[in-house]
Amino acid sequence: MSKATPKAVMPIIAVESVDEVRSFYVDVLGFDHVMGVVGKDGKFDFCTVVKDGARIMFSRAPGKTPTKKSADAQQPVAIYFEVADVVAYHAALQKKRDVKITDPLALQWWGDKTFKVMDPCGYELWFYQTVGEVTPPEGAKIV
Repeated sequence: MSKATPKAVMPIIAVESVDEVRSFYVDVLGFDHVMGVVGKDGKFDFCTVVKDGARIMFSRAPGKTPTKKSADAQQPVAIYFEVADVVAYHAALQKKRDVKITDPLALQWWGDKTFKVMDPCGYELWFYQTVGEVTPPEGAKIV
């Protein structure tokens, strides 16, 4: 019996202000707005954004939850986005002063060229493109 291969995974991230996060992803990072719902108060209840086929949804956190962190605090979840041309995307984001690149463009041992950005809620976003073969560190074994 063969295993089914998932077609896509779309995380739903609860945030304090969907409007603020949507603006960062769309206006600053260049994601496309797919869909959203505006509540009775005129603010987004949720929205979905996409970059090179990778989708993420943001929803308004119910009640008063501590989802907004200080500028230097990091959430316990990182998000790994595949992009078509990581070098060009990195160069474009370096020119934007609203983007905090937390790790520079680098080739990882697992074959991906990556860089990291911190979003306004403290989520570390990895952007990557697979460019090479897996070369585990000395003493490590891929299983």
